[in-house]
Amino acid sequence: MATQSTGEHVAPPNRKAVVAACFGHAVEWFEFGVYGYLATILGHVFFPSDNPTTSVLSALAVFGVAFFARPVGAVFFGHLGDKLGRRTILATTILLMGGATTCIGLLPTYETIGIAAPTLLIALRLLQGLSAGGETSGAAAFLSESAPKGRRALWTSSIQAVGIIAFVCAASLVAILNAILGDEAMQSWGWRLPFLLSLPLAIVGLYLRFKVEETPAFQAAAKKEASAKERVPIMELFARHKRSLILLIAIVMVEAVASYVAKTYASTYLISTVGLGRTAALLSTSITLLIAAALVPFFAVLSDRIGRKPLLLGGTIGLIVIAIPAFMLISSGSLFGAIFGQMLAIIPGTAISVAVVVAQTELFPTRVRYSGAAFGYNVAYALFGGTAPYVAAALVAASGLKLAPAFYLVGIGLIGLIAMTRLPETFKRDMNDENMADAPARV
Repeated sequence: MATQSTGEHVAPPNRKAVVAACFGHAVEWFEFGVYGYLATILGHVFFPSDNPTTSVLSALAVFGVAFFARPVGAVFFGHLGDKLGRRTILATTILLMGGATTCIGLLPTYETIGIAAPTLLIALRLLQGLSAGGETSGAAAFLSESAPKGRRALWTSSIQAVGIIAFVCAASLVAILNAILGDEAMQSWGWRLPFLLSLPLAIVGLYLRFKVEETPAFQAAAKKEASAKERVPIMELFARHKRSLILLIAIVMVEAVASYVAKTYASTYLISTVGLGRTAALLSTSITLLIAAALVPFFAVLSDRIGRKPLLLGGTIGLIVIAIPAFMLISSGSLFGAIFGQMLAIIPGTAISVAVVVAQTELFPTRVRYSGAAFGYNVAYALFGGTAPYVAAALVAASGLKLAPAFYLVGIGLIGLIAMTRLPETFKRDMNDENMADAPARV
């Protein structure tokens, strides 16, 4: 196992940091999630086709486009976050996400301006992706560096809980609007409302993030670096932490696929493949996401007691075992089956997410923590998370098998399990340890 410092960074409780990080994170992922839950409508509005499946696949492809911008955002914002501080960059990312999302709500449709409509949509999704590339890992670094001793997973995973709740709010808002307005009004103009709501939410999040101080760990590292020569965090990252990056990408791969198949694609699957109504599908997703949010503190406390690695291994094995039975229930055609099946799939996925969100910050020292966590996390999400809904839908379309997404989850889980056996345990590492570097892990 990697040599670890048994000392723990002890920061005075800073609950303002939790509020600022969590509210801003919730706003970012509400805005990001709205697109996924409106995919079937956006496919019709921006990619009209005689074949409904083609329209949905096109909308999901654009959903994935944002993920390919995330590594670029990770490098850019990660570098600035390691040089200028976490707080300033997190304020910037929420401003960028809010602006891009609001503009999506103002876009003319394909019927109005033709091919320019999907082109502009893609451009705005790229801006969303750039913002997302700096958000999750930056918020995680901010909280893990602010957390009191023995509560690092609990504090850091709070962004997972509020992120899930944000997805619930996005799904619930879409479901409520659909129930009130009806399909015709939603496809005509109602789809714009969730996007336009982003602006006031982003302004509040921006205010909260500007009201908190920089983390103690970053302030200490900045003092040490004040007289040092100019450095480039991303270069140091590749020079000293390649192994940690590769392992991070492998474990995030499992989380990314499990997350976006169970949270985002599931509602599209229920509507377009199973034939469940849009309101029922979104209700199922909302209920299961609330269950997941409630489980986050439990898994976080468990992780602070037993470590990150047991949670990762247990969650991944659970996902492999449960995936097929879960999708058998989801594809049953009943609302109860959909809820129970999604719940089964999301429980192990939540355990994995809790361990991943804090482990990503513990694999790297302060001076490259933002860059390392953001780059590894977002490369995995670009390659596997953003493509997961499209791959799952394409597998169903190509094979005709309703269980195809489950086989996809099993395959990804098996690959990730191999990498997890090589992961060092990190939960006792000192967040101020600047001598942290790659070292072999004992299996």
